[in-house]
Amino acid sequence: MPKFALAYPYFILMLCLMVAVVGITTVVRMPVDLFPEIKIPVVVVATFYSGMPPQQIEADITNTFERFFTLASNIDHIESRSLTGVSLIRIYFKPGTDANAALSNISNLAMADLRRLPPGTLPPVVLKFDASSLPVCLVTLKGEGLNETRLKDLAQFQVRNQIANVQGASVPQPFGGTYRQIQVFVDPVKLEAHQLSLMDVVHAVNDSNLILPAGDVRIGNRDYNIYANSQVPTADEINRIPLKTVGLGSVLVADVGKAEDAGAIQTNIVRIDGQHSVYIPVLKQGGDSNTISIVNGVKEATKKLVDIPAVLKTAVVFDQSIFVKIAIKNLMKEGGIGLLLTAIMILLFLGSPRATFAVLLSIPLSALMCFLVMNGLGGSINTMLLGGLALAFSRLIDDSVWFSKTFFALWKTEQRLARPPKKAAWKWPSPFLPPRPPPPSSFFR
Repeated sequence: MPKFALAYPYFILMLCLMVAVVGITTVVRMPVDLFPEIKIPVVVVATFYSGMPPQQIEADITNTFERFFTLASNIDHIESRSLTGVSLIRIYFKPGTDANAALSNISNLAMADLRRLPPGTLPPVVLKFDASSLPVCLVTLKGEGLNETRLKDLAQFQVRNQIANVQGASVPQPFGGTYRQIQVFVDPVKLEAHQLSLMDVVHAVNDSNLILPAGDVRIGNRDYNIYANSQVPTADEINRIPLKTVGLGSVLVADVGKAEDAGAIQTNIVRIDGQHSVYIPVLKQGGDSNTISIVNGVKEATKKLVDIPAVLKTAVVFDQSIFVKIAIKNLMKEGGIGLLLTAIMILLFLGSPRATFAVLLSIPLSALMCFLVMNGLGGSINTMLLGGLALAFSRLIDDSVWFSKTFFALWKTEQRLARPPKKAAWKWPSPFLPPRPPPPSSFFR
């Protein structure tokens, strides 16, 4: 290889320039993640039936789906778990199976088997599961004077919609807080006194809180739309809904109970510095998503939030990009130290600036070539790749020293052969000195 490089210097120069330009462009555009992508196609099917015990969930939902999912192709094995009101099924496919095709196949089978499930079962939720998908960051929300219901609404309907516009980010539902609900609390004694049941109250509230299509009316040469909006605007209006008529009077909701603007039963709690809080996980979408750019975009989006109270404080925690940045920084630091020490050693012991300059170029070009190959194979910049490069730098340094020594020797030989031979000056032979041995026929002998 050194002989070929010396024979075609311009070709090697253009090749190095091409690797440098294309390599730097590729490194900037490559996806960055904490771990490499684990291509194990897994589909998760979640089915909900509120209040059903685990035994019935397994018998009527889980087993029914498991038998039907065997019609899919390339299935490796199926795992399931039945909880109170929830059926979770994981379908593992064989390596090499197209994850999108597997997701579509399972979705079609799940919807086709929906008619065999118990009445009242919610439609199944079918998701593609990636073993390497972890939140790249968490956005936390807290504020003095904001209760958990208010924080939940702000996180779901304000903050979540604004940070979801970040390129490559996937933002699921927030955690913590309580969902806002208008609840009607009734007194069973008063219900019995008015000869009413709990379902009478439910039907009355539902029938009095509707949006009905009323059509239109033509008056003269004009056509008017009629809107029959009978939804109650506040919780106090629910208290004035009539339940039944007795004589000349009506029994209202307020006569048997009270409607309040409350929240649903809380299933998860988030506390930050002892305050009621909510957090929003931010996931990384597939493709060429970049963890560092996603986290930076989320941080910029949280600084430009609109339509939120002034007391609301947001922060980005669990920043996964920090680990990737540290790995890149350590690689650049260790590689730079090794490159500098190698260049100093070659300059001191060989005394050749050309060989030193060649070493300073060879190691970065080798790293860029590695990134080019990884990008061609569909890889990403992750901690495992950076750790492998850190180990490979030691071999690159050894090869650079050998290359510099060989290049220096060949260059000296070329310079010696290019000079015209000098005529030896005739000297009178001395009888006291031994004869001089003949010069070697080769430089490397």
